[in-house]
Amino acid sequence: MEFDQVALRRMIDAGEMPDSTAYEGREFEAAAKLDNYYQWITDCFRPYLRGAGTEIGAGVGNYSQYLLPFFDTLDLLEPSSVQAPALQEKFSVDERVSIFSETIDSYATSCTSKSRDTICMINVLEHIEDDAAALKVLSGLLKKDGHLCIFVPALSFLYSKLDGIFGHHRRYSKSELQNVVEQSGFKILELRYMDMAGIFAWGLINTIGGSTSLNPRATQIYDRFIIPLTKVVETTFPVPLGKSLILIAQKDN
Repeated sequence: MEFDQVALRRMIDAGEMPDSTAYEGREFEAAAKLDNYYQWITDCFRPYLRGAGTEIGAGVGNYSQYLLPFFDTLDLLEPSSVQAPALQEKFSVDERVSIFSETIDSYATSCTSKSRDTICMINVLEHIEDDAAALKVLSGLLKKDGHLCIFVPALSFLYSKLDGIFGHHRRYSKSELQNVVEQSGFKILELRYMDMAGIFAWGLINTIGGSTSLNPRATQIYDRFIIPLTKVVETTFPVPLGKSLILIAQKDN
């Protein structure tokens, strides 16, 4: 399972879906119900979530609500003109949240440099062609010893038609992600593969099967039954490969 809200937003904004309104509602409804998936990611990030935070590519806030309890303030960056209004509505009464409907570069000009404690990117970096340049911009926004939390799709041999449709420039290997992050002004604190079972699910359905759409019911079943078991196993026994990579880095001063 790999639910990519950034990809869905890209397709909707570009008019690449024949019935984008129906597709958007169905897919984002599915995303809102992936509690175990989001909680696992949050548990990995938890020690580094504090102070002033930023989520890059917040979508309609399905994952943002998991981050919010741990921050004093949270900036949500969402460049999509389609999704930003829904994001604004969802958090309109929470004074801790600020919504920015703009690009990373634009956000950087409106945000005070060295002001953020933690920046989170969940299924976002793979969409950015010049990922190193984006990371360097984000480094400039972090306080001394600030943290970067990243979650991305892994393993180039899993690249599928669906990855292409989603606008993924790449699926990362561990060394590729390590190199681009280190070269952008960070030191790695944690870097590991995650969701080994997902290799088989994604590989069979998408890489081999050639599926060009997500099945919301299948993703919810995977979240309900497979993710909890996989989380227990991988918390106990580190895995050599996984469908995704999770990285924690610190600004290298």
